[in-house]
Amino acid sequence: MTSPFTTSDPAWPDGLLGLLLSTDTFETFLHELTALTVKALPEGSMCGITVARDSKAATIASSDDLTLAVDRIQYRTGEGPCLDTLSGGGIHYITDTSAEPRWRAFCTEAFAHGVRSCLSLPLPLMGSAGIVGGYNLYNTHPDAFDDDAQTRMRAFASNAAGTVALALRITDQSRVNTDLRNTLASRSVIDQAIGIIMAQQRCSAANAFALLSRASQNRNLKVRDLAAEIVTTVGGQEPDLDTFEPSA
Repeated sequence: MTSPFTTSDPAWPDGLLGLLLSTDTFETFLHELTALTVKALPEGSMCGITVARDSKAATIASSDDLTLAVDRIQYRTGEGPCLDTLSGGGIHYITDTSAEPRWRAFCTEAFAHGVRSCLSLPLPLMGSAGIVGGYNLYNTHPDAFDDDAQTRMRAFASNAAGTVALALRITDQSRVNTDLRNTLASRSVIDQAIGIIMAQQRCSAANAFALLSRASQNRNLKVRDLAAEIVTTVGGQEPDLDTFEPSA
């Protein structure tokens, strides 16, 4: 996509928000963001975005397959500029992977993949000392990211961080809502099964649930699955567990 703004343009933060609102999915937004980032970099550059989730680093977007492959070298070897950026929040620059004394395992493999220079920058959380993730920038030429490029990318990363954090929060909230719907669906079918057992056994709800739980253990089935089986047997059709929506 062609960007109507640049990293130094006052409209850049608004443009990022517009990019988030104009894309259908979180994955599409991140892909467009990496593509937009590459356009602001020297020729031969590539871009990836890494976040730490569940104590593990993972690439959530990349401008190309080579970026993803080089990111994975860092994860596999357990060393590299991106991992140090995630752990310490600093900026790390490799002018030439063929001569860099740090992270030798990573640099040796990155050089073999044709990557000569690397720049890792934190994506800082607004109003916090923490970071939401890191930018991994690679180039096939040595010393590709001069002082001017690094200055522009620091501003770029600062503006992008808030949008990435917002996108992650939206994604997490969507996951929470899905989990909630699944929980309510399970609760609904279990309640239906309890009602059936109460009618058949002429017992209380507590005793009906105890019978259901004991039967699930004896048959090595989840309570929800056994409850669905009971409702299906009595009602003649399977309960719809996937489209349950809570009442407004």
